[in-house]
Formats: sequence, structure tokens, C-alpha cells
Amino acid sequence: MVWAATMEHIYTTIEAHPNGFKTIEAANKARFGTANTYRRIRHKNDLLHLTDKNFLLLCEDVGVFNKNARKLLEEKLDTRNRCGHPTGYVVGREETVVLIESLINNIISGAMMSWH
Repeated sequence: MVWAATMEHIYTTIEAHPNGFKTIEAANKARFGTANTYRRIRHKNDLLHLTDKNFLLLCEDVGVFNKNARKLLEEKLDTRNRCGHPTGYVVGREETVVLIESLINNIISGAMMSWH
């Protein structure tokens, strides 16, 4: 759920930014425009058609956050995927707390976000 809240926070940040969707779409077209899976981004719900990793790349491309924030988000996404899919991975309390605190303290709080 914290991952979903983090993604919603980033989506809302883009939505609130002047020309946020146009800026993301320009990066989307430049990076993925020739891919078979390319879909134009005009509205918040269009962001759901991107994989999380591709979305994070686009956010870095346009300056929503920097490379360090993208790396942190990708690390937490990998942990989320290990826990959210039938991999046999068992997460402990401490790892869960670190994931939650890291996303809240760095992304949801805006500390590592360039677009406010």
C-alpha cells in the first residue's frame, strides 16, 4: 500500500505541475515512441499504462526527481515485487519498516522531489 501511495503522490505531483502531462509526454515519446507498447500520455490515468520502471525513468528524464531518487525508488520497487508476487521471499519487520520510512521520508515528504 505504501508503494501505491508513493506512486499516487508522484502522479499527483505531475498533475499539479504546469504542463506536467505535456512534459512527461514529450519524454515518453522521445524514449518510447517507437516501441510497440507506446501509449500517449494526456491525463493522470494514462500514466497507469506505463510500467513502474519506465515511469520512473521518465520522471528522471524531465526532472521530477534525480537519479538518486530513481535508484531509491527502483530498489523499493524490487522489494515490493519480491513481496507482492509468489517468489517465496519472506520479508522481516525491519526491512518493512525501512521500506516504509524510506518512501515516506524521501519521496512522499518531497525531500527528494524536484517538482513540488
